[in-house]
Amino acid sequence: MTPAYLVGQFDPALVLLSYLVAVLAAYTAIDLVHRISQNRAREKLWLALGALAMGIGIWGMHFIGMQSFTLPIALGFDPAKTVVSLLAAIAAAGFALWTSSRERMDRRAAVVGTVLVGAGICAMHYVGMFAMEMRPGIDWHAGLVVASVAVAVAASGATLWVLFRLRGIARRHQLLARFGAALAIGLAVVAMHYTGMAAARFPVGGSSGALGSLTGLWVVWPLAGFAAALALMVMALAAYDIRAQARAAEALRQRALDERARMLALYDERTMMRNRASFQQEIVGLIQNCSRSDGQFDLFYGRLRFPALQDDESVHEAMRVIAERLQPLTRSTDLLARYSKTEFTLLRPRLHQADIPRALRDQLMAACNLPLQVGDQVVQAQAHVGTGNFPADGRHSRLLLQAAARSDVNATQLLPAVLITREEVAA
Repeated sequence: MTPAYLVGQFDPALVLLSYLVAVLAAYTAIDLVHRISQNRAREKLWLALGALAMGIGIWGMHFIGMQSFTLPIALGFDPAKTVVSLLAAIAAAGFALWTSSRERMDRRAAVVGTVLVGAGICAMHYVGMFAMEMRPGIDWHAGLVVASVAVAVAASGATLWVLFRLRGIARRHQLLARFGAALAIGLAVVAMHYTGMAAARFPVGGSSGALGSLTGLWVVWPLAGFAAALALMVMALAAYDIRAQARAAEALRQRALDERARMLALYDERTMMRNRASFQQEIVGLIQNCSRSDGQFDLFYGRLRFPALQDDESVHEAMRVIAERLQPLTRSTDLLARYSKTEFTLLRPRLHQADIPRALRDQLMAACNLPLQVGDQVVQAQAHVGTGNFPADGRHSRLLLQAAARSDVNATQLLPAVLITREEVAA
């Protein structure tokens, strides 16, 4: 004898509403995957919020679809099983977002992701149907159950592929491609749901053990509104966050450019010693300060020759090595500058009467006279270092530089190389 089953009906308006909710959930997923792949900052936060929005959207489609189905008997849904169904949807959505937002998705990841997401969708649907607590139980059509599982897995695989591939769509085609993909994904999810519903057969004389729970239009419309509002809010927040991060990145880049400009204004970019303009400003200020306070400072002037080096790049490299050797000999109050291509200066305030410039001059000479490794060559510099004292050797930078050049017994031929600028003469 063929068993008798209750004949159910679907409300077309609620069926359409369930599809629209599924489309919005799909579009949310597409949008978030694109944003996460473009900017990994706070990735975990957006994956979590995206899983919540997409999961509630997919589950909302399922639950609204369940509410669209009526039988000649009263129905209800057990709250505990309904919550488990919701959690399965959120987990499936989270795994789908995580898989499709990776930098690479190889075949193994795609297969594992497809199976797990499909399993999550099936769990959501069938746990949700068991929440009806039918007595006697639902009589399932095996062929349609298998078909619904196949649709779920196929839809999951297609969704992962679409989410991953849409990231590379040209900007001018993105909106149309996203909208079309959301329509297709929503249709696939809805197809799985209603295939699973068609697999359920309800024997005559059955009843729902969850009678009166979570049923009626008072559940449907608030649920649809909440799912839509959550999806739109998450997309809006993600868009705002991306723009805020872009502004912060631009501000950081601008600060780096400003800092580089400041460095180039004060430092020689080859050796990272202060440059000549910076030296000129510093010595003018130092002369003024020492004149007011009756202080003293020493100016060390050094010139090097590299007979074995014929090209400018090699000379710059040699001066970089020299700068690295001289820097440890300086104090925090000193100023070491590259005065010209092969010249350097060092300003040192006299903090104590016991400060002896000759000792530092000897150290500078020793550092300059050590062999240098320049590319494949080992070269020997010819170095001359002299000192001038303010105010003993003069109260102008011109006089101090000339005194420093003359103070070395080998430096008489160096005097023409000491170029005096208008600023230094004014000092």
